[in-house]
Amino acid sequence: MNNQRAWASRFSGWWGSWFAGFTWKGVAIIVLLCAINALRRSAPVLVPELMAEYAPNVAMSFVTGLIYASLIAFTVVAVCNRVPAATRWHYPLLVGAFLLSSTVGVLVMDAIEAQTVNAAAGQSTWAVVLCFFPQYWPRHTLIAGLFSAVYVCFRRSEECAAAAHAAEQQLLQLDQRMEEARLQVLQAQIEPHFLFNTLATLRRLYQTDRAAAASMLDNLMRYLTVALPQMRTADSTLGREAALAEAYLNIQRIRMGRRLSFAIDVAPELAEAKLPPMMLLTLTENAIKHGLNPLLQGGFIRISARIEAQQLRVQVADSGQGFQRTAGGGTGLANIRARLAAVYGRAAQLNIARNNPRGVTATIALPYATVRATMAAQP
Repeated sequence: MNNQRAWASRFSGWWGSWFAGFTWKGVAIIVLLCAINALRRSAPVLVPELMAEYAPNVAMSFVTGLIYASLIAFTVVAVCNRVPAATRWHYPLLVGAFLLSSTVGVLVMDAIEAQTVNAAAGQSTWAVVLCFFPQYWPRHTLIAGLFSAVYVCFRRSEECAAAAHAAEQQLLQLDQRMEEARLQVLQAQIEPHFLFNTLATLRRLYQTDRAAAASMLDNLMRYLTVALPQMRTADSTLGREAALAEAYLNIQRIRMGRRLSFAIDVAPELAEAKLPPMMLLTLTENAIKHGLNPLLQGGFIRISARIEAQQLRVQVADSGQGFQRTAGGGTGLANIRARLAAVYGRAAQLNIARNNPRGVTATIALPYATVRATMAAQP
């Protein structure tokens, strides 16, 4: 059994290297053309009274035509596979191989048919071959050449389309890698000024309010515990992102005091929902920086998630100052839109709308999938 498999594997590799592209569809076309040509050459067979007399001629014409066409087809396909199209010798070798196979094919076809003539008329086989060759070779070579040219053109067009598709896939992969690199840069930046401000606040609180300083330090550790493992990952979950946003908001609440209040409404069954990392945190930071910070009284932030029409909709709503033209305010949002487009195409989007009665509502809508379901689907 192992020997049979090894032989089959070697034969498959040999066939693929020489005759790749020679399909059953091509075989069917060759057989059909040979049948039509045999009927054309032996037209009287269509007359019922002469069918018995001419049927052997039709069969012989079909067999010889099939041998001739198969010889040319195998030769042309083999040259196309073995001689790279980019080399300057490809087309000269293709034409030479075609003419050689056509010549041999006509000689074989004439030799087979000459056996019948020789038996009937007592003529020499080679005399009949030499008599038929000048008549058959130009006509058969012209017809076979046209079909071979059509095949080569179609094959080149398929190869060009495959090369263009491969180049497009490589470009998409390159874009994806660049997007992942930008994401890693974004993730590696964990807002240095936020960390510096938090550490400065910690130092001041340890001098004035040690309990508040301990709470801030605890939330900072929670923040880094969630954030650091995600630095080198391309996927995350809604549960982890919500925990990261909660730790961030707890730190900000210690810094802002009563000016900040928040609520996180994420159902436990949505904790494993896939969500690209750092997006929820970016929206939360924007709500603090551009919405609540500019107001003396601060405001409220609500983070929620729901499933709607097979989409995961994650929402960050604030009661801040609303839409304002601020320097750098749209960088994070543009980054989220670019990452969503790179990963999901048109199936995901980021919508920004006015909150009622005041503030901004940012909503990420993307196809709903869970990490567990994705892992189960993998082989």
